Amino acid sequence: MWLSHPIGWLARKYAVEEEGRAVASLEFGSWTERGALVIDGERLEIVREGWWNPAFHLEHGHERLATARKSGAFARGFTIRHGHEDYRTYPSSWLGREHVLTRRGRDLGRIHVRGFLARRFEIDLDDELVPELRLFTFWLVLLAMRRAAAAAAAAS
Repeated sequence: MWLSHPIGWLARKYAVEEEGRAVASLEFGSWTERGALVIDGERLEIVREGWWNPAFHLEHGHERLATARKSGAFARGFTIRHGHEDYRTYPSSWLGREHVLTRRGRDLGRIHVRGFLARRFEIDLDDELVPELRLFTFWLVLLAMRRAAAAAAAAS
């Protein structure tokens, strides 16, 4: 199981650790829905493509590793294509504080907030999944939470 916490107050960068050892870091763009994963010094870019129902691509150099899209117009999750497999991540409760990852209906783990007001996360996804897929899924969960927080702030 991995643990994650934001670095700094604005939470545009997150550290991911396992048993106190750094695993990776995640980044969000300042004004755009772009980002990056840094694993063992290797930088993988997350690029947004499109305006209406955009796709998010995880890329290493010119190689596309995974692509994610919202699951539907009113769905709160994402469908992720990695290799020849499709995965789905979605909130398991209406509060959206826990997200589940599945493949062909099989539960592959959860990402959830630790505590009620905490900014720390537990990433408990199946170890058979490659690290970049687990981290990309976590980045998408954070994106969904950031979008929900922005929508709630705009509504008030």
